[in-house]
Amino acid sequence: MQPGTILKNRYQVVRQLGKGGFGEIFEVRDRGRPKVLKVLNLDRYPNPEEQQTAIGLFQREAKVLSLLRHSGIPKVAADGYFTETDGVSTRHYLVMEKIAGQTLAQWLHDRQTLAEAQAIDWLKQLCSILEYLHQQGYFHRDIKPSNIMLKPDGQLVLIDFGAVREVTGTYLAKLAEDLEITCLGSPGYTPREQYNGKAVPQSDFYSLSRTIVHLLTGINPQQMPVDPLTDKLIWQKNAPQVSPQLANLLDRLMASSPTDRPPNSKIIWEKLAELERTSSKIAAKPLVQDWLSGWTFKNRSLWVKLAVPGLLLLEFVGSLLSPPIASALNETGYQKYRSGELKTAELYFRLAVGFNSDLAMGYYNLGSACEDQQKFDCAYSGYRKAIQADAGRASLRAMNNLGRLYIIRDQEYDRAIALLKQGLSQTSEDKTKAALHKNLGLAYLKQGNFPEAETQLTRSLELKSDVHVPEVYCLLDRVRSPDREQPGDCRVGMASMAHQ
Repeated sequence: MQPGTILKNRYQVVRQLGKGGFGEIFEVRDRGRPKVLKVLNLDRYPNPEEQQTAIGLFQREAKVLSLLRHSGIPKVAADGYFTETDGVSTRHYLVMEKIAGQTLAQWLHDRQTLAEAQAIDWLKQLCSILEYLHQQGYFHRDIKPSNIMLKPDGQLVLIDFGAVREVTGTYLAKLAEDLEITCLGSPGYTPREQYNGKAVPQSDFYSLSRTIVHLLTGINPQQMPVDPLTDKLIWQKNAPQVSPQLANLLDRLMASSPTDRPPNSKIIWEKLAELERTSSKIAAKPLVQDWLSGWTFKNRSLWVKLAVPGLLLLEFVGSLLSPPIASALNETGYQKYRSGELKTAELYFRLAVGFNSDLAMGYYNLGSACEDQQKFDCAYSGYRKAIQADAGRASLRAMNNLGRLYIIRDQEYDRAIALLKQGLSQTSEDKTKAALHKNLGLAYLKQGNFPEAETQLTRSLELKSDVHVPEVYCLLDRVRSPDREQPGDCRVGMASMAHQ
């Protein structure tokens, strides 16, 4: 199909995005809204029996997605599946929600490998999606990096439900009687029982684990050796950043027999939450030691001598402390941040979120402190966790800072624009809106869309916020200058202030 083609007097084809398991994928406009169109290509299946199987799987995907409602699964309207015929052949179409962002396969190509903390966070997100999917009576059967989208706000979305299967009485009866079941999968990610036509919900755990191992090592599991005695994948030497606890959990998830894997996603999620709490405490220890080593004798007043052991004690008993203690640590960190003691502030913010993993402002402040020290992995993580933990002020400010990092460090302008617009749609605070419009202006300037850049920067000034005004005028001068495409000297690299 060519750009401009109209389907069903409604969907206008914009461009081709790629080719999927059963056909082609296009971006379309549905009354001005961007969506994704999947087209079943029956020319790939000359055998009539294979064509009927492909049609059945395509229709099953449409039916399942129209029934599911989860933020981690693309949405399909009740009329999203339709057909058109030219009198000779029938074409099958499926329109679904367009997910902004990139696949984890694309992320892996750009970033190379995954840190343990991010791996735990992504595993928790995907387990939540699978818990919902399995509770509805379905399993995915094709989890791999290219079938997981990473949105600009850090949220993951499981896509491509072309292999989805419903756990029905008929299906279970076929398993029991060894009757033929359609076998689908991807080499390196698919467990043996699925290739044998006996996939179960725990088969998704195997694929999930293999996916995370790929992200942690940067190596496709199909290219890794397998222990001939234990049938275990030999991967840990290629992921030195992974703790034994997480490695053991991943090995359990991809055990050869489904009965040796966890019975459900909730158990996996709880184990991951426990690992996350342990990791946050371990991560705080070297920071405490670092901080101590920087003190000279004359600085060690009596209150410091008392406070440091107190902090160490808090580190070990943090799980017993109440949220007010975390808020107090966050407030102290803020005071340290204001006085320019960034390393000490970072320590307090880490302790605060270690004691209260839902403290969104603590994550935001940690991201700000890390960014000011140019610890960008920590900054990205802090901002993303702030967005995940809260839908309020901390989340919006984190969206603003994360969007700015996407612009000035990653040159991912579309990703930044989507995130910043999301923030604008959720805030009524003028100061935050002014910052978001400013960064939107910067993104459009970098893209070369000067009229839209000027519009966004002007809106930032119209809000009469005292934040970033010199920077906005500087950017406006660049937009309006004849040599606007030349590098400028506007100060766009500084993080926003931490907050109590």
